Amino acid sequence: MALNLITLENFLAENKERMHDKALLRHERYRILSKLRDKLQHSLDDYIRFESELSSLVVDKIASSKTFQDLLLCHKRAVAGIEKYFFEEDTIVDVHDLFRIVRDGLTIRVIELVEAEMENEGYGYPPTNFVWVGMGSEGRDEQTLLTDQDNMVLYGEVEDEFATDPLKNACYEYLKNDKGVGNPKEVTKKQLLDYYFKVFAEKMVERLHEVGFEKCKGGVMPSNEKWRGSIDQFRDRLIQRITYEKGIFETLDIIILTDARPIYGDKNLLNSFRQEFFKILIDNKAVMKDLYESAVLMPTALSFFGNFKTEKSGEHKDMINIKLHGWAPLILAVRMVAITNEIFETNTLKRVKLLREKNVIRKEMEADLIDAYLIFVKFRLQSQSNNKDSNQANMNFLFPRNLSDDEQSKLRKAMRTVESFQKFIQERLLFGQPI
Repeated sequence: MALNLITLENFLAENKERMHDKALLRHERYRILSKLRDKLQHSLDDYIRFESELSSLVVDKIASSKTFQDLLLCHKRAVAGIEKYFFEEDTIVDVHDLFRIVRDGLTIRVIELVEAEMENEGYGYPPTNFVWVGMGSEGRDEQTLLTDQDNMVLYGEVEDEFATDPLKNACYEYLKNDKGVGNPKEVTKKQLLDYYFKVFAEKMVERLHEVGFEKCKGGVMPSNEKWRGSIDQFRDRLIQRITYEKGIFETLDIIILTDARPIYGDKNLLNSFRQEFFKILIDNKAVMKDLYESAVLMPTALSFFGNFKTEKSGEHKDMINIKLHGWAPLILAVRMVAITNEIFETNTLKRVKLLREKNVIRKEMEADLIDAYLIFVKFRLQSQSNNKDSNQANMNFLFPRNLSDDEQSKLRKAMRTVESFQKFIQERLLFGQPI
């Protein structure tokens, strides 16, 4: 095992009686400490070896890969290694951290290769600063064995002439067919910029798919027009939805944006956008109330009497959806309370800790929320590992009857924690203190 504190806990438990023996001679005490030293050194050596192999066999290979096929192989190798690590170490936070390191590296290398593609095809390198943004589990640093694309691209404006002839020609042909532009001279600088990032985004989506990032079934990808644009364009989409309840953004899109994290590029662009976004969102009490109600109305899989509510028919008969009826209500509820208290961290566990630091929740609730989160993710990882030949949706289902009594007890407690937190929201933020 690379670095497991259970080694220390077990040693202390095994030697507790001897350590309290006041009649031990110095050489006997020395032997006990030497034994501990050897065990710790073994764990430290394993850790150093693991980090070295991670760097040389995965991270460095990703950064030096020349083809998308090589990147796919790196991705598969990394997933297999992290899965093995999970079952050895039983630590969720390390799994999330390792996937962030690997998949951020993969994304950055794909961007570099796509930029070179754009140059080779005559479009040139990006003409202005931009930031590639992760959302969903990628944005929260909460990725598991399976991943899909939840991304947006945000770019700045450009003053100077930048368009190459191939870009001008391709943009005109697109606008002529799609927008009815009748003359190449009618094409504006802004249209050229938007078209450049349209091509760039479409290439990115396809290339990420080639290296193992499944396409988002909900279309949360910058090949979709609403997930790419300048700050002004995104601001307009936000205002249209939040203020006037119209436009291309839906309420779900607003929720998705709350987990935005920069992966590559100009992070200041995203930081500037997020400041505006959260101000617009928090100032709109009606929208915030709607989001809160969504958070408290998402049911867990527990019945009134504490039994598991399973599917009654269909291919998932007698199963529960651990994602929909456990993990998701927890994520949404924590997110909403964090935003209300001006906590703009994206990671769920960090949100919980910051809520405790601000005295929004008590220490006991902090511990219960963290335990619940870890239980839900653990079961999701196990299900993903056990159902690799199934589709992603099926991997969120499990049979409660296949769990041990202890596992069922932990899962019930986790769901009760979600329900208690939802009740806390109702009492403090919906029916008590104003949102």
